[in-house]
Amino acid sequence: MSNAGERMMRRSKWALNAELLVLVLGLAALSLSAGVHWYAPSALWTSQPQVTSIMWQIRLPRVIAAAAVGALLAFAGQLMQGLSRNPIADPSILGVNAGATLMLMLGALNGLALTIINTLWLSLLGAGIAFMCVLALAMRRGGLDVLRFILGGTVFSSLITCLAYAVGLLTNSTAQFRNLLVGGFTGATASQALTASSGVIVVVIIALFAHKELSLMVLDDTTARSLGVDPSRVRLLAALLVVICAGIAVAIAGNIGFVGLGVPQVIAYLHPDRFEKNMAPTMLGGAAFMLAVDVLAKTVTAPNELPLSALSAICGGIFLFAILSDPRRQRL
Repeated sequence: MSNAGERMMRRSKWALNAELLVLVLGLAALSLSAGVHWYAPSALWTSQPQVTSIMWQIRLPRVIAAAAVGALLAFAGQLMQGLSRNPIADPSILGVNAGATLMLMLGALNGLALTIINTLWLSLLGAGIAFMCVLALAMRRGGLDVLRFILGGTVFSSLITCLAYAVGLLTNSTAQFRNLLVGGFTGATASQALTASSGVIVVVIIALFAHKELSLMVLDDTTARSLGVDPSRVRLLAALLVVICAGIAVAIAGNIGFVGLGVPQVIAYLHPDRFEKNMAPTMLGGAAFMLAVDVLAKTVTAPNELPLSALSAICGGIFLFAILSDPRRQRL
């Protein structure tokens, strides 16, 4: 690429990041204001104690949690698409989210109090077991079988999701786990917001240290080895990051789909580039998408809330279909 082309790509990348950051901040302010009663963001510092309490204890944690979970799910999708070299890979499609959901339900039904600590380790354990099962199904002597990874993961996801609903029905606990099964940020707390934000920081730090290796996920094993990279180690690292992202997201917001499927593809359409170049815009895009969907979920039928997982799939599916239908698309 010429120097002029590199400068144009650099400007394009920074412009996209700046635009997405402004979008995230704008949607955060909108989400902070939205609810059964609308308040200006300045109500954070109002002299009315009741309004101030609502803003600081209910709405602000929800905004932070939604943005962080959206960023984690989008990044997990980007990792899985790079790992599988397939644009339809996503934690919700391949059973990772469902594994975390089922483990949380089993833990609660066996008497574990779903504190933030218990919720976190149960969710991470379930996500980890599910992802390892899917990887084991897809591994062959020559490396990762992409077709088996996608098909096996889809079947496994359906199985675990059906098991989760069956457990809820057989134990008459479906209502108890409603928020977990359909997703949402109702009742998000400051500790959950802190956990989700900390997860974003940890994931970003790990990814920055290993960005070169992660960028080579799209290559076959033979080519990767010729470049001095151990494919098994890279797969293990990518799997660890996916489990952290999906586990924290499910622990905070339940089983939410599509974000990891659609957002990375939209970013790749807007800015075709390597993994490390698109990491920041993908996470910002995920945060913006989740904030926007959460605003719709809590305002369209207020005071009732729409199921976030269904709303996410509908909104994201329409947006992704519009991108796929564009004849000028370059990568999708």
